[in-house]
Amino acid sequence: MKRLSNPLRLAFALLVISLLVACAPGQPTPDPAEIEAAIQTSVAQTVEAQGEIATSVAMTVAAKEAEDAASQPTATSVPPTAVPTLTPVLPSATPFPTNTSSSGGGGSSSGGGGTGTYEYSCDPDIQKRPFDNTEFKPGDHFDVKFTIKNTGTSAWEAGKDLVLLGNAGNTLVAPPGTIQLPRMEPGDLFAVGPFDAIAPADSGHYVVDFKLEGGFCYPYVAFNVR
Repeated sequence: MKRLSNPLRLAFALLVISLLVACAPGQPTPDPAEIEAAIQTSVAQTVEAQGEIATSVAMTVAAKEAEDAASQPTATSVPPTAVPTLTPVLPSATPFPTNTSSSGGGGSSSGGGGTGTYEYSCDPDIQKRPFDNTEFKPGDHFDVKFTIKNTGTSAWEAGKDLVLLGNAGNTLVAPPGTIQLPRMEPGDLFAVGPFDAIAPADSGHYVVDFKLEGGFCYPYVAFNVR
């Protein structure tokens, strides 16, 4: 069931009151025109009052929204910060120094002619016998010999010692003592040997090696016994 609106309920109440008054004993009968006019006036006043209330509510809501909007912080635009451009700093390349002396151990060689770029170096393999990895039978006789060449850029002073480091398997019959070299200019040759040698009785790989004073030249012979 639908409920009556406020103006209708008020009009209905006035109508009831008017009827009661009209029906009361000893009371004059009211004029229907007056009753209708009273009802119309009451309804108009009620509608006017409701309109004022709605207007007040609308104004209150608008004022609240304006107040909320004013309380919000205003966004301030911040100009972007310029990022500096980084310039890479590359170190300058430093050239490697040029070697002027031998690193020792076997010496570098330039074959049978010329000299190298090191101050002290040698070629110990010139006219070497036996050749590397030559095969002998146990008890075979052969000679050990080689020629040393100064392949460096400086002269060797006279008296440099050449000593036997190892005589594997007692290959050399009469191991030499210390051998002193004469003064040798770059490109000079010095022959060592021959020394009598006998292949060991046991099979294997053997090395007979020497060392020149200064540690930049290591002559050797290597062979196999089968």
